[in-house]
Amino acid sequence: MDVGDSPLLKFAADLRSLRDKAGGHSYRQLGARAHYSATTLSDAAGGRRLPTLAVTLAYVRACEGDVAEWEDRWRQVAAEVLPSPDPDADEGHPPYAGLAAYGTEDAEWFFGRDHLLDDLEQRIAHRRFVAVFGASGAGKSSLLLAGLVPRVTGRVVVTTPSETADPDLTADLLIVDQFEEVFTLWPDADQRTAYIDALLTARCKVVVGVRADFYGHCAQHPALVEALTDGQLLLGPMGAEELRQVIMQPAVKASCTVETALVSQLIADATGQAGVLPLMSHALLETWRRRRGTTLTLAGYEAAGGIQHAIAQTAERTYTSLERHQRALARQVFLRLTALGDGTEDTKRRLPRAELDHDVDVDVVLDRLAHARLLTLDRDSVEIAHEALIRSWPRLRGWLAEDRDGLRTMRRLTEAAATWESLGRDPDALYRGTRLDTAVEWTQRDGVRTSAQERDFLAESLQARDRERLLALRHTRRLRQLVALLAVLLLLAGTAVVIAIGAQKEAAAGWKSSAAWYVANQSQSLRSSDAQLADQLAIAAHHLNPSDETRDGVLTARAASELDVAARAAFASAQALSDPDLAPDTSRRPPTHALGPADETVTSIALNARGQAFATTLVDEQAKVWDVTDLTSEVVHTFTPPVGRIALDPARARTLVTVSDDEVTVWDWADPAKPVEAARLTDQPRPVVGFVYSPDGEVVVTHDVMGVVRLWDVSEPKLPTLLTELDTARDITAAALSHDRRTLALGTAKGEVRLYDVTDRSKPAELWSRKAHRGAVQALGFHRSGDALATVGTQDKVALWDVSDLREPVERGRINGLTEGVYAVGFGAGATNVVTSKANGTTRSWEFDFDTAVTEMCAEVTTHISREEWQQYVGALPYERPCG
Repeated sequence: MDVGDSPLLKFAADLRSLRDKAGGHSYRQLGARAHYSATTLSDAAGGRRLPTLAVTLAYVRACEGDVAEWEDRWRQVAAEVLPSPDPDADEGHPPYAGLAAYGTEDAEWFFGRDHLLDDLEQRIAHRRFVAVFGASGAGKSSLLLAGLVPRVTGRVVVTTPSETADPDLTADLLIVDQFEEVFTLWPDADQRTAYIDALLTARCKVVVGVRADFYGHCAQHPALVEALTDGQLLLGPMGAEELRQVIMQPAVKASCTVETALVSQLIADATGQAGVLPLMSHALLETWRRRRGTTLTLAGYEAAGGIQHAIAQTAERTYTSLERHQRALARQVFLRLTALGDGTEDTKRRLPRAELDHDVDVDVVLDRLAHARLLTLDRDSVEIAHEALIRSWPRLRGWLAEDRDGLRTMRRLTEAAATWESLGRDPDALYRGTRLDTAVEWTQRDGVRTSAQERDFLAESLQARDRERLLALRHTRRLRQLVALLAVLLLLAGTAVVIAIGAQKEAAAGWKSSAAWYVANQSQSLRSSDAQLADQLAIAAHHLNPSDETRDGVLTARAASELDVAARAAFASAQALSDPDLAPDTSRRPPTHALGPADETVTSIALNARGQAFATTLVDEQAKVWDVTDLTSEVVHTFTPPVGRIALDPARARTLVTVSDDEVTVWDWADPAKPVEAARLTDQPRPVVGFVYSPDGEVVVTHDVMGVVRLWDVSEPKLPTLLTELDTARDITAAALSHDRRTLALGTAKGEVRLYDVTDRSKPAELWSRKAHRGAVQALGFHRSGDALATVGTQDKVALWDVSDLREPVERGRINGLTEGVYAVGFGAGATNVVTSKANGTTRSWEFDFDTAVTEMCAEVTTHISREEWQQYVGALPYERPCG
């Protein structure tokens, strides 16, 4: 094979072709979009080495390529060019156990649970019976076998109920792992009781490991309840430091090193996941097999598929091992455990155990899936162990795609049946009408399985419908004879009138709509040659057919006549734009001032307490602060290290924030010429791709490459505080915080606008989402009142939303116009006057009040439309001047 055809060089060549198809942007321009340096992106397309997955996807997004397709391409190339995952014959003992639990022979490789083991030893020292509870995959078996056994002196016996019904009670310590098998394997209640009593009365110390979802089963045995009162230890998810030990210490023991980026990624993927430890161990084992020399790399982890793909492989293997009828049950379980997204990604759903039938096969399926670490079973609920299963398992994605409407019908039926049951089977809560018909039709499809509660609910609903129909039929029969004659007479007389009136109205409406559309098109075609005539035709089109489209046409015509004006003082930032006192001069004049060299990108402008206006600019990762108070711009500070992004505190210019080498830094800006590093925003496990200040400059909103949004309190620059964290799982491109800090607006690369209530910092709640623009959202801005939101898209659109009701925003207008380079949006003198700021240092005004726009357009008309022009462009309608 020719070297030019190698997988790596072909991959790099295709990246370059993608850039050419996207318009041949320079790497500096591409870097501004991708939030990576021009050098990094140039190297990615150079073909010398495989770029990381994160850099590749950022490059593809900047070129508007298919992210999913390129992720698959990257994984294929990685499998060919990165080290082979096949273990060597003499590789020795792997430092990680994979999906299996750590046994007593793996004790030297077991790390991260020292404080829990100390606690467990203390409990055993003071009590004869101790139970360790934890979710499936939380590490109970590993804790007992690889952690506890090596610490115990004397004879230790380890067993499970499936191994023997007569445990050896002569040891110093008896460990019964998988104690839940007492309930799953032995249907004989007397046998279960005898086994439990034998453990409770044994002379030796006893420790049992129990899955958390069997806590209720334990409560059915009174003596066991008494023993557990002070003798239980709950095993929860590992913290960040514990996870760090699990990742690092085995590698150190194996004389290996782990890349810092890989540690951060693994901790981010595993934190807060109760059943993720076996999956993480499996991903680490595969990464170790793909190590580069003695180093475990992030690239190797990504090539192995990470935690997400490990789950998918396990899921497929476990599913295909089930019996045919059990596979059908497993399919229903997974569908019930998934919450369908409406314009968003599907997510996992905690399922009450009562929603599933009490059936032997169901119990077997749940047990097998939990044993494979695919499900987490708690006392009263079931949930998918890791949300990545939904995204990464092709079979489950296929199930979800087959009949999404049917799945929504199932979810509504489940919720309705549960509500009916909770209300004491109230007849008023039953299904009626279309909802009942839809649900019944869904239950008759192949492969559909309902729960006992749902079947009872539908049966009662059908019976109630039959009773209501019978009563209605009797009532109708009595009335039918009385109204028959009158109905015939009214029908004969009224039909002719209705048909005539309806036809007349329909024809008139259709004619007006067509005429308005024609006139609006004429207005657009005349825009460049005769702006005054074009304005009058736009107004005439709205008079002909008042609609959202003709309204937006008038607003767009007004915006087209606006010229960019020089950005002055603080109104160029999205937050300060909301202050009417800082509104720009809207007189139509050309730019009079440039902020530094023309090739520098303006990122923000602010006004300090002394009345000085400052702008930040960025080019080729060189960040500068300019004093633009006077017509002669002056650079007051240049940052030495490379900077990816920079922004100024818009309120009083007290701080500024930069991103450099994936580190977010807060600077004390008391002296504009000498910014002093105050602090760094830690807890950022992934590269930050964007940030914005709150209007008062006291909060910074950051968003990273994985769509995690964080709010930071920077009112004390030296002591920044993380206020809240929101994992959106979206490609976030813009953010804005309302003036009262209670509402967060986010924009995505797919053109979505999403609103969140962040009043409760611990539980941000999504209020509303909608596809607002065809392309990515570039900028968002709230009005000071909080009742209006302006959004800017890459597809030449600026939109205004009434958000007085945050759960049901209403679009008030949409204007076409040049939006390339817009980095901020806010408001001018009123809630309908939107102002955008561009990276070239200019601003533009967009008027969304229809009457104001018409008044301003007519004020500029010097030559009214003539009768001949009216006849030519409008047609047979009576002549009428649009501007009076």
